[in-house]
Amino acid sequence: MTYEFPEELEFFEKGFGYSSEYDQDEGKFSFLMDYDTGEKLIFTHSPFGNNSVSVKLFLGGELVFHIYKENVTNIVFQAWGGEQVLRIHLADDTNNFLIYFNPKPRLKYCEPNM
Repeated sequence: MTYEFPEELEFFEKGFGYSSEYDQDEGKFSFLMDYDTGEKLIFTHSPFGNNSVSVKLFLGGELVFHIYKENVTNIVFQAWGGEQVLRIHLADDTNNFLIYFNPKPRLKYCEPNM
């Protein structure tokens, strides 16, 4: 892989489990965070597809959002102010891509200005 990412154990320590999309043989490393509110957050990263990440949020079985980005350079866990996030760094992109997963799921990302 040509990007940095947390070890699987770190995902488990943060409360994630494997998602049904996980397939190590295909290079899809996918993790699920299941919330008491009925929300499900699925985070997947892969060295195939140009170092990609995929983030999906479901509420009651309905897809709320699905974001797919390529050219990942780094994936890190961070925390501040009682919130835990996955920060995704993308090549040639100065914008933040933040996936808030605790205490509640949400996403912060803005497309670069053209």
